[in-house]
Amino acid sequence: MKKLSLKITAAMIAGIGLFATSVSAANRTVNCDKGQSIQEAVEKGQGSAAPLYIDVSGSCEEVVTIKRDDVTIDGGETATVIGTIVVEGGNRIIVREITITGPGPGAGAVGGNLKLIRVAITGNSGLGVLAADSAYVGMSRSIIQNNVTTGVLARQGSSVFIRETSISGHEDYGIILMSNSIGNVVSNSTISENYIGISARNSSTVIVNNSDVLNNTNSGIEADNGATVVIDEGTTISSNPNYGIDASLHSSVLIGDSAITNNGSVGIKLQSDSGSRIDDDVTISGNDIGNGNAGVFCTDTESSVLMRGTIADFVVCSDFNQVDPTP
Repeated sequence: MKKLSLKITAAMIAGIGLFATSVSAANRTVNCDKGQSIQEAVEKGQGSAAPLYIDVSGSCEEVVTIKRDDVTIDGGETATVIGTIVVEGGNRIIVREITITGPGPGAGAVGGNLKLIRVAITGNSGLGVLAADSAYVGMSRSIIQNNVTTGVLARQGSSVFIRETSISGHEDYGIILMSNSIGNVVSNSTISENYIGISARNSSTVIVNNSDVLNNTNSGIEADNGATVVIDEGTTISSNPNYGIDASLHSSVLIGDSAITNNGSVGIKLQSDSGSRIDDDVTISGNDIGNGNAGVFCTDTESSVLMRGTIADFVVCSDFNQVDPTP
């Protein structure tokens, strides 16, 4: 059986090799409960090429702006920032084991790159995480939860890499990718209880591996305006009250080794010249269109689906191909 080939290019994981930390790093200790400041520690390191390691404790009410390279902020699983941590063009920035909450966005990068490790970004009045202006933001073993608008926003050609992370409880989107944002990978994560789980727009790409997109209050995944969605490796899209996947305006959906089940309206909706390829190891069942289960529903004759094998639900498309599984 031939599965989807999901080759992640160097551009998609450009940040992976960017976070080596030198043993010669300068160390600073910040106790915010004693009136010390993360921002002051960052500024004291300005002008030095040596990596800077900041060990933080206490509750820090501040906006931290990082414009230099090679900074690690470590909260030791106990520190809290009531404010924002933002990278402005800095490279190899790591924020780890800290909680970020309060007014405005939680964390992000405008240019440069940022890695979040075991970080909780929760209860912010704006969005949780921002990647803008060709930035790279990686998240690992983190929680992005109950921020007012959106969990993660990538725009202007930026990339996000999300691994072993829970993103939930947002009024708009769990993840939204805009303006040619590329190389976006969601792996071993849970996207739930947002209005829309994942949205890819304007020629953006999202790859979802071994993750759960479920119980969002509208749809699981949407693709719009030339976006590409790739779903594989045991991903489940389930129990979203509207669509499991909603693709429109020349968008493409490639699905292998996954399950799309028990969504309230349609498993996969295709409209405005959009298309989907569904491999033979995909389960599509229990999705309800009101007058019978609909696994795939095309709203126009320009949209189409290529299926390998069969699916349990109906395919309601005027133009589709069903072929034997690839040997």
